[in-house]
This record gives sequence, structure tokens and C-alpha cells, in this order.
Amino acid sequence: MKPRVLIASTYYHPVLGGVETHARQLAVHLQERGFGVEVLTKRVDPDAAREEVIDEVLVHRVGPAGERNARGKWAALPAFFERMMALGPRFDAIVCVDYRGIGIAAVTVGKLLRRPVIVQGETAGVLAGPTANGRSGLAPETVTTTILKAPARAIYRRADHVLCIGRDLEAEALRAGMPRDRVHYQPPGVDLARFHPPAPGEAARLRHALDWPADRRVVLFVGRLSVEKGAMDLVEAWQIAGRSDAILALVGPDMTGHAWDVGGPARAYVAGHGLSDRVRFEGAAADTAIYYRAADLYVHPSHFEAFGSSAVEAMASGLPIVASGVGGLRDFLVDGENALLHEPKSPPSIAAAIARLLDDEPLRARLAAAAVRDAQPFEIGALLDRVAALIEAAVGRR
Repeated sequence: MKPRVLIASTYYHPVLGGVETHARQLAVHLQERGFGVEVLTKRVDPDAAREEVIDEVLVHRVGPAGERNARGKWAALPAFFERMMALGPRFDAIVCVDYRGIGIAAVTVGKLLRRPVIVQGETAGVLAGPTANGRSGLAPETVTTTILKAPARAIYRRADHVLCIGRDLEAEALRAGMPRDRVHYQPPGVDLARFHPPAPGEAARLRHALDWPADRRVVLFVGRLSVEKGAMDLVEAWQIAGRSDAILALVGPDMTGHAWDVGGPARAYVAGHGLSDRVRFEGAAADTAIYYRAADLYVHPSHFEAFGSSAVEAMASGLPIVASGVGGLRDFLVDGENALLHEPKSPPSIAAAIARLLDDEPLRARLAAAAVRDAQPFEIGALLDRVAALIEAAVGRR
């Protein structure tokens, strides 16, 4: 029999984001491979059902209810602990995705119930602070911050395994003193059957369906409209670029109620600078694949990024890419080979890179071809099979 696995993630579908997507992909994959899978997550909507089935996986929701924010990762810790203790005895392993806050509950419950705990790091700086000469995009920690984080880090280090979605996170885990055999570079995967270059004539058909102009090129952004994703930098860069021969399409949700939300300010900036005919706010999308296949180039201007799933989706879809040279993006993007990298937090640098690509069709074609090639190692099935094997091995050793 395959192991029974409890997956814990602070937020889960229908909340949209990289963490939530990775947790859902893992749950579905394990379920399809014959594992017994259930998910424990936080309620966002106070009226949401405490239990529901998504993708044939039972999802448990605990309080306190509230929109996604940094405090929620800690406020939910007691409820996660209580529910994990109740559910835990019927599972063989616990997997905690983005373990900030709730990872304390996962590791503690695992030790109490003698169940292996595998944590997946999704954010730099959790196990050890960023180094002064690092490339994460995060500022080095203060002494005070290091001291305050020390108790939680001591608990996180007791996990049986840590999965690191980027090389920065892998180096951080090793720097924090975790043994090499418990640290695993495990990038998220991409469904290459879903994200692929458009068939002949498909881009034009999709543009018509999306009501995008046929006579202008489309520069695409996919992600939350938040500070750290560089959404505000991008609209400012679009003003600097001054392109009338192209439109900017932003696909992604506002961060309603979050201190880093820039959805409102970005719309106000566009309206105030007369850009409304050159910028489209498409909102959240359950299926982003069609947007990639309809666009001409992709921009990923994050301030920091542990991995950057949207960038790999764009690569697999055959788009030339402009991206900030930070964190996990540098694990697979090489300036001038499969992307153009710009300075983070710099609208002028973003504008210059976009203009260069828009004006150089041979460069777009060369970068796009290299991007499709370099996306192939991120095929999701093979990567998630590695996680499944690790879970089985961890359970077998108990």
C-alpha cells in the first residue's frame, strides 16, 4: 500500500499563488499515484465549508478565517496544531508546503506522533538569514531579527527532510546546519502538456477571444499585483518605454487587504498617466496557459523570488522573457541566452530590456527557442515522482 499523507498549506485553492499551486499539484499527483491524501489549510471565507472535496482530495479548513496575509501564517498555528493532532494518527507522513508558522505545528506533531515530516521551503530567509553577498534579493538580517527567529528555526531544523525549490534555499538550509542527506533541491514542475508554444494560427484566435488587438504586440505579466512581484515597477516602466505599438497585459489577482497590494495604485497610475489604451488589467485567471500562447513576450520583474513558476510556464510556452536577476530565477535564466535580465526594482532597466526585445525580432526568436528547450527539465510528473519516492523512503525507515 502507498503511504497516507497529510499535506499542510496555510492557504490552498481557490486562493491563487505559487505556494497554493504547488500544494495542489502535489496533492493531485500523490492521489493519482495511489497515495491516501488529505489537505489541511486555513479558511479564508468565514462561510466556507470546514471540509470539501477538491480534485477528489478531502480538504480540511480551520480558523481563524481571513484573507491571505503574513499574520495568517502565524495566527493559524494553534488551530493547525490541534487539527493535526486529531488527524495525524491516521496518516503515515506529514508534508508541509511553505512551512513558515504552521511548520512549527507540523514538526511538533510529527515528533509527538512519530511520523516523518517533510517541509517544502518556498521563501528565502526562513532557516537562515540571507547573506550580504547573496543573490536572493532580500536584505541581510539584523542581529535582532536573527535572535527573534532562532526558536522557530530550531524547530524547523528538526524536520526529517527539507525540499528547496531554489538553489538559494538549498544553500540556506545547509548553512543552517541541516545534514546534506536531509536537504533536497526540488524545483516545482510545469505541466508541459498544458504550457506549450501555440499551434499555427492559435495565437491569433486566442487574441480575438481575449479581445486583444491584432495589430499590436502584447507584453504579458502573470502574478499577484503586489509590491514584491514588481507589478508597480512594471507599469512605471511601461510609462517610461512610451510604446504605442504594444500593450501591457497584467494577469493576476489584487492582494486585497494585504500591505503589499498594488492593484489599486497601479490602476490609478495607469489612469493618471493616460495609459488606459495601452494597459490591460485582466484580473485573476484559473487557466493562464492561453494568455502565454497569445502574447509576444513575458516580463517577470520580482524583487525577490525563491523560484518563479510563471517564468518557467512562459518559457515552456515559447515566449522570450525579461526578468529580474534575483533568487531562483537565476537558477534557470541566463542573460542573453534564454532571457534578458534587468536590475531589480528598476523601472528604467525594465523599460530598456522590454524595448530591446520589442525592437529585435531575431533576438526574440532566439531567446524563445532557448527558453522552450530549457523548460523541458521542469516536466512536472518526473519532479513530483521524486517527492513521492522520498515520502515512501521516509515512511519505510520508521
